[in-house]
Amino acid sequence: MKKTFFTIILFVILGLTFFYFKYIYGWMEFRKNTDTPAQFLNTTINKKEDYSKDSLKISVELKELLLRHESEDFFYSKEYFEGTEIIIDTIVYSPDFSKLGVLILTKNPTTRQLMPIKNEKWYYDATSYLGIRQGDSISLSYLGPGFTNSSDKQEQSKYIRNACFRIFVSKDTTEKYAHKYNFNDVRFWTSSEWQKIEDDKIKKKEFEEEKIKHPENIYEPPKR
Repeated sequence: MKKTFFTIILFVILGLTFFYFKYIYGWMEFRKNTDTPAQFLNTTINKKEDYSKDSLKISVELKELLLRHESEDFFYSKEYFEGTEIIIDTIVYSPDFSKLGVLILTKNPTTRQLMPIKNEKWYYDATSYLGIRQGDSISLSYLGPGFTNSSDKQEQSKYIRNACFRIFVSKDTTEKYAHKYNFNDVRFWTSSEWQKIEDDKIKKKEFEEEKIKHPENIYEPPKR
């Protein structure tokens, strides 16, 4: 009887140990902070008037992206609509102001959710985009990560800021397009993030050309 009891206890201990290292320790290791070293912190601050102008331009551009529901964009889902409110949470700038990192929130009525949050009128999502200044306009590219379906606006703001300013660095930085720096790192503005934007533009152009020349070879998933 004692032997059976100790065997059960042993299996329980082994099971708890496995669970800890597989799900808890691994998650904590992945989520650990990779704070930007003080010597690399980006201290670029835009004038209030110019910041407001950029916010307006970005909001207009994002609303256009939202209404297109493109498959590779954050606004792919039809839950986003004309009435979706776009909130510019934070804009960070490269030292020469030619590049931008944009953190955004969206506000939607819970009636747009597949499973509406009970007793709440609104829900909030959050994500990030990269921007490149082109004359008087700003070209935006979706970056992520995305946080969805929260009834707490401040919570979503906290999540996206923490994700971009403290834990944005990839666990494996050896991959071609790995995130090597946080948004608030001066080295971020010359990282592979920006090369990926150019490479994606080339791929998109080639895709559009192929769609015209050989539409039979193209499959596009239906919009949700």
